[in-house]
Amino acid sequence: MLARLTALLLLSPASAFAADWWSYDNTGFGYAIELPSEFHLSAPSDDANRLSLSPADRSAMLQVFSTIIPNGDFSTEANVRVALAKDQGWKISYSKSNSRGISFSGTKQGRIVYVRGVALCNGGAAFFQMDYSKADMQRYDAMVMRLVRSLRPTKKCTPTAQVVKSFPVTG
Repeated sequence: MLARLTALLLLSPASAFAADWWSYDNTGFGYAIELPSEFHLSAPSDDANRLSLSPADRSAMLQVFSTIIPNGDFSTEANVRVALAKDQGWKISYSKSNSRGISFSGTKQGRIVYVRGVALCNGGAAFFQMDYSKADMQRYDAMVMRLVRSLRPTKKCTPTAQVVKSFPVTG
């Protein structure tokens, strides 16, 4: 799939690379992502840390969200996200993860899902999930690759201070 997406980037329409993208910065969680201008908020959310966007023709759904990870373990969170997608019926065909990020994609009933997540400071994580029809693959694959490249932490993590105990020297 990665080779196919790379080839599409070289052959794709200029719209995926055009300047009509806008930057969304979540300063609270400390991440940013570029979003295509043709995608607009599709439904208001009660969750201030979640955006649901779609183009006017509703041919795709893009969700951008952040969360606090229990115990701050991004690798476990990544595995849980893949397992959840499988439980929802997605046939996962690509998955790559490490302690700082995950990408995976799959198909279900003629649709494609692509998920990208990055670890953030203080046990947080930012994700995007894009769901679109296989028929629209040429239209959206280049967008997905730009979304993947643009999702990034904006804060440098500082290690938490460790308490050093000193013991009296006897002797």
